Amino acid sequence: MVKPISLRLRNAEILAQARAALGRGREQELKQAHNARVMERARGIVAQAREQDRLRRVAKFSALKALDQVRSAFGSMRASMSSDVDQQHWRERQEIVERELQEILTRASRR
Repeated sequence: MVKPISLRLRNAEILAQARAALGRGREQELKQAHNARVMERARGIVAQAREQDRLRRVAKFSALKALDQVRSAFGSMRASMSSDVDQQHWRERQEIVERELQEILTRASRR
C-alpha cells in the first residue's frame, strides 16, 4: 500500500529551512517577498480570466450581430425572388447558416 504524502507540508518545511539558512533577521523580508510573488501570480491569473471572459462576450455579441445580419440579408433575398422554388432554396440556406451561428452562441454561453 502506498502512503499518501502531503506536498503542502513538505513545501512548508523546505521554505522554512531555506529561510533559516539565509540568515536570521531576514525571515520577515523573505516572507514578504514570497507573499508579493504569490499576489502577483494571483493578479495575473485574475487578469487572464477577465480577458477570457471579455473575449467570450465579444464572440457571443459578434455572433448575435451576424445572426441578425443573416436574417436580414436572406429575408431581402427571398423578398426579391418571385419563384417559390427559389424562395425555398434561400430559406434552406438561411437555416444552415443560422444553425451554425446558433452553435457558436451555445458554445460561447456554456463556458
